[in-house]
Formats: sequence, structure tokens, C-alpha cells
Amino acid sequence: MKSGNVRFKCPFCGQISEGPAQCAGAEDNCPSCGKRFQLVAMTDSPSVRPNCLMCYFIMFKRYVGFRGRSSRREFWWAMLFHTIVTLIIVIVDSAVFRRYRDPQGLLVQIYFFATLLPLIAVQVRRLHDTNKSGWWVLLSLVPVLNIVYIVWLAMGGDKGSNRFDVVRKVGI
Repeated sequence: MKSGNVRFKCPFCGQISEGPAQCAGAEDNCPSCGKRFQLVAMTDSPSVRPNCLMCYFIMFKRYVGFRGRSSRREFWWAMLFHTIVTLIIVIVDSAVFRRYRDPQGLLVQIYFFATLLPLIAVQVRRLHDTNKSGWWVLLSLVPVLNIVYIVWLAMGGDKGSNRFDVVRKVGI
């Protein structure tokens, strides 16, 4: 393998090909079967596994992308960093708007509306990784059944391809 090249695997025929790393994320035709697919770099290296901050930015990069899959690692790191940012904004908001009697200040409301769609989208993609429909996200609104929903989010994803997308090699 040449320096700067990565390997791509066709989800249809399983053929492995090489290409420049900057091609990852683009679509191309398989040299073997000719079908068009999105180039997802294959790697087993733990150094490319996303950390907390990367997963948070991936959540915003795929802002309203309800299609595809999100790994368990990507989902929970994004949730952890979102919780940390929310706590910081609540503290800053209460310090800045202390003299006003509004229990939830302006900054908290702005952050809530800015992150509402990305949070729903990452939950839907996480459900897709466990081969469940994204409509199950409504289960989180039912008080007792939301425990089942949290268990589904914590489950491992399908190892191979499922009906929603090919497997992503970004996390566990």
C-alpha cells in the first residue's frame, strides 16, 4: 500500500481497493462489480477511533442526517460532551442572567434549540445501527418504556451490513 493511500471495501461484492485518503466520504464505482458506493476507509487502528470532541463535532457535521448509522462509541461520546457543554452553559447562564427571574436563561434556550435536531438525528442513527427503525425514538417519551429505549441505545450494533446502511468502521 502506498503512503497516503487507504483501503476501501465494496459493500456489494466485498472487493478491497486502494485510493487516496482524501477520497474517503466520496462516492465511486467499484472496480470489480461496477456498483456505486460511498468510500469508507477500512482501518483496524485504534488511533483513528474518535474521541469525545470529535464525536460531538461529527454530530453537528451530520446535523439532520437521519440516514445511516452511528456507532455506540460515537453516540455515547457525543452525549457525554453534550452534557458537559450543557452544564457549562447553565453555570455561565445563571451567573450572567442572575438578576433576572427567568429560571432558564437565554443561553440555555439557544443551545437547546441549536442541538435539538442533531441530538434526535444521532439517536435515530444509533437505532439504525441496532437494526431498529428511527421511529422508536418516540419510545423515549413514554415514562416507563424509556428504560427499554436506553437499553437499545447501549446495545452493540450489527457487525455487518443491515437494512439501513453498511457498517461504519469508526468505533465499537
